[in-house]
Amino acid sequence: MLELKAISIAFEEQVLSNISLTINQNEIIGLVGKSGVGKSSFLKIIAGLIDQDSGEVILNGQVQSKASNQLIPGFDDIKLVNQDFKLDLYHTVEENIREAILFFPYEKRQKRIEQLLRLVELKPLRNQKAHVLSGGEQQRLAIARAIAKKPLVLLLDEPFAHLDARLRLKLTNHLLRIRDKEGLAIVLVSHDGQELLGISDAICLLKNGRLSKKRNSLDTYYQMTNKSDALLFGPVNSILLNQKTVLFRPDEYTIANNGILKLHYKHSVFFGAIYYNYFYSSINEEIILFSFEPIIKNVSIDITKKDKKRTLDL
Repeated sequence: MLELKAISIAFEEQVLSNISLTINQNEIIGLVGKSGVGKSSFLKIIAGLIDQDSGEVILNGQVQSKASNQLIPGFDDIKLVNQDFKLDLYHTVEENIREAILFFPYEKRQKRIEQLLRLVELKPLRNQKAHVLSGGEQQRLAIARAIAKKPLVLLLDEPFAHLDARLRLKLTNHLLRIRDKEGLAIVLVSHDGQELLGISDAICLLKNGRLSKKRNSLDTYYQMTNKSDALLFGPVNSILLNQKTVLFRPDEYTIANNGILKLHYKHSVFFGAIYYNYFYSSINEEIILFSFEPIIKNVSIDITKKDKKRTLDL
């Protein structure tokens, strides 16, 4: 178990303030926040690469030394994969993995290399130089290197950045398999919370130097307190109704003959599995409704909240 207790750090101004978080074995945690809020700094503190001003990183009951107290910064049991991957670009895939475990006895080392090549599906590319790999392949190689010595925690900084939808899905499946096979705790950070909804056991929002409590993906998506935070996890509608601001997701509606909201049709856009149907209200608020078939007419809707912990007071 990884415990972060009262972590704070400031550079020219305060970045992280009194952050505490517990991450269990085999748990995948998503940390979401806008660019510049300190997500990467938080990961570097957890990994033992930079010093926090105050607070402790505790792994399985043992307080970890600060980076400045180590001959070589970084913890053996907590590994970070940055966006630049830090590969030896002119070494082969196999050599990149081997370099991480040179101290292993020969037979154990070769067995681990084969195991990792299978796990990240790079066995056919074992003799390719790292610089000729695609971005997704380089990323999987960087993950293989990071977990070669069987750490307890894997940290990933913006792992889905620059990946198309197909590769994001492939990486998601790889990470779930790695978690299950290796027994890792995994921490992912992203400025796009929608990327983390499908993979995270729990999600926290980093904002103004503070970290929210853990919430599961469904609660994170549907329990909205403000539009700015809600937009980090996908489209959201904001309307003024009975002098109250009401937020609802594009699937939280039913078409009704005498619904509370009369909408005027603009256009529909097909996104593969669903349509985004764009409307505007009587006071020109833009509204998006999801559907499996295009809605190409003016409609009247009721808002049907999927957040069972709150009711829509109209």
